[in-house]
Amino acid sequence: MEDRARLDARELARAWQAILGRLELELNPHNMTAWFSPTRALSFDGAVLTLEARTAMASEYLDRRMRVVIERAATHVFGCPVSLALVAAGEAPDEPSTSTGSSAAPSAGVLAMGTLNCAYSFEDYLASDGNRLAFEACIALVEPSDLVASPVVLFGAPGMGKTHLLHALACRAKDLGRSVACLSAEEFTNRFLGALRARRVEEFQDQVRSVDILIVDDLQSIAGKKATQDELVCTMDAVCNAGGHVVVASERHPFELGLPERLESRLAAGIITRVEPFDRGERRAFVEHIARRKRGGLPAWAIDRLAAVNASSVRVLLGCVNAAMALERAQKLDARSLDASLAGVTVLDATHAQGSAGGEQDLLDRIARYFAIATEDIVGRSRSPRFNDARAVAAAALQQRGYSLPRIAAVLSGRDKSTVSTLASRGRTMLEEQDILRHLLAG
Repeated sequence: MEDRARLDARELARAWQAILGRLELELNPHNMTAWFSPTRALSFDGAVLTLEARTAMASEYLDRRMRVVIERAATHVFGCPVSLALVAAGEAPDEPSTSTGSSAAPSAGVLAMGTLNCAYSFEDYLASDGNRLAFEACIALVEPSDLVASPVVLFGAPGMGKTHLLHALACRAKDLGRSVACLSAEEFTNRFLGALRARRVEEFQDQVRSVDILIVDDLQSIAGKKATQDELVCTMDAVCNAGGHVVVASERHPFELGLPERLESRLAAGIITRVEPFDRGERRAFVEHIARRKRGGLPAWAIDRLAAVNASSVRVLLGCVNAAMALERAQKLDARSLDASLAGVTVLDATHAQGSAGGEQDLLDRIARYFAIATEDIVGRSRSPRFNDARAVAAAALQQRGYSLPRIAAVLSGRDKSTVSTLASRGRTMLEEQDILRHLLAG
């Protein structure tokens, strides 16, 4: 071993290349490129191999995720037990960990990227027939379970509790000492494109690809954004191949978003589950749960009325419960006042649900017929003036129906919000000038 301790720079570099060769047999090419290409061996003293990683994030990742495989490969190459010490460029090496030493206490969890709302918790989530698989698939990622699968894909209408589950998972994972990235798809896109513009892509990738759990909400927002989709595929691969997990949520089934096949296939490898509305009995349980949590009391007749509200989402039902409790606290709760309060909410909800279920497609079909084009051309990428006119009218009509710009962007194959805003403005002008078109869409 004395010979090994006196390795010169050339011999050490040659030994490190041999170690990399063995690692290539165990790891996928992406991990090799992302984490090992910029890494070099600094020294070997006969027992401890010191490696220099490009950044502190990369050093932490290799220490947490790759230590065992590196030490195994190094032991084979050097022919003796090897411990690993890691250092970021420009820093002093840490003391190496050994298998015989006492275990260090687990480090606190890290929110590597994004924002968490830990008011959302698993304990406060009401599991039901319509969301039970989604609930169990998420909680299995942080508690002992036979249901561990990744990616987990939740889809369903807005307001069904998908975001609640995502943040509950992220907060529980962080509390257990894991690193987490919790982002909306729009935020993922903006951070990635910002890193591209600032020439800091490697820093972005070091952060988001080294987490234990990657969470992406509102997946429909990346429809049509090829560069973001490619980056998300590579990020998912990096996280999953290193033993981490990926969870995403979408308003629509991922196969309805027009995503590339390579992204669809990765999402299909895990669990895809729809989050559905409560039935009447579950609505009653939800009303009682919220009343207890808010330390409020509602009479049985009021709970019955609230449970009878066939709300399209949990969010709408929560609004109804809050309205009832406000009346109760003001000592104005009676059947007439409650029914009056609920009427406006439920009428708006029913109108919105009708518009989003079948009305959206019907609207696009009518616009396509007016312009004598196919409906697919409205959401397509052709810049033909006729297609652009139809697109502008569609954006304006959807905005008049209460659609937000991000939601219109998702309908129009993931165009960015500024483009949608410009289209909607031009479409409103066209509708004002063309009576026939305006009346056709109002029918």
